Amino acid sequence: MLRVDTWKHGWRWVYSITYDEAVHSLLEFALPLHRRHAIPGAVALDAEGQSSGDGQSDSGGRKHAPTLSIDELRELQRHGWSVAGCGPTRKQSRNGDGEPTRGIPTQASREALERLVGAPVTVHAVPTIDHHHGILPEEVQAAGLLAVFTLEDRLNYNHVDEDLYALGRSALYTVEGVPLPARTYDPYWRLHQAWDSEGWLVDSARVVSADPEDSERDITPALLGERFAKVAEVGDVWLATPDEVIDYILMRRAAHPRGYRATEEAIEFWMEAPRIPERVQNRELTFTLDVPATWQNSVVASDGAPVNDVTAIKAGRIRFTLPVHDGQQLRIENAATV
Repeated sequence: MLRVDTWKHGWRWVYSITYDEAVHSLLEFALPLHRRHAIPGAVALDAEGQSSGDGQSDSGGRKHAPTLSIDELRELQRHGWSVAGCGPTRKQSRNGDGEPTRGIPTQASREALERLVGAPVTVHAVPTIDHHHGILPEEVQAAGLLAVFTLEDRLNYNHVDEDLYALGRSALYTVEGVPLPARTYDPYWRLHQAWDSEGWLVDSARVVSADPEDSERDITPALLGERFAKVAEVGDVWLATPDEVIDYILMRRAAHPRGYRATEEAIEFWMEAPRIPERVQNRELTFTLDVPATWQNSVVASDGAPVNDVTAIKAGRIRFTLPVHDGQQLRIENAATV
């Protein structure tokens, strides 16, 4: 049996976390926790707002701590963080009919952000609870983006028909529910559900602060640390940035093993992948393969070159991860016969 694993390296479920404001408290409070738990983060930025030069983050009319400088953003990137586009989908200015004008991500805004951070930007985050964010698939594609996240409290799955332009994020909070009955912070919120369903949980916070302004969107360092500890406790989790996960999903959709042939000496197949989206940055896939139980050690070759990321799961079964391209030839042999 040969199969492409649902998640990279065979992990059961996926955890990601995004921040909607690039304020200095990310370096002070969040980064140490991310490093301690080996969890990468993602910062959602508006290129125009980040480069405005006023040095202050502004959300809903509130002024916060100074925004991160470009050097500080690069520091987060060096620790494995990624950058997403961010911005409202309904502008406050009005057109001639008195209706709000649409604000959609464009290729120009995405390219400006990429120049600012020196890295590809392939996902966009809607910073509001907006179930009908109004960004059409053709607009996302025209902007050179691969996915859109809204602030809808739900898991994302890896179904064939999963809508990558309306993915959910669950807000981390101190206390939520006002004016409804408030509930205290639950560090297990949705984690076991993600494990049970082999899903993808994307957490979201606005600001990490010792003294949160917004109890429904801000998180304290102590509660963020507790959340990360519970993620590790649930376990069997791929800790990844949103763009890494989107790339893996798109690779699964685009790449298909073909021509499977097994003999006592070797197993061979090739990859059909003519339509991998150009903007996909991470092109690796993970495969699980049943091999003869008599094989003591398996050697995997891609287009004649050895693959190093090979793990024996148990007798007669291996798992390997490698970059994938159209027409790729793969051969697996017993090391004793190589």
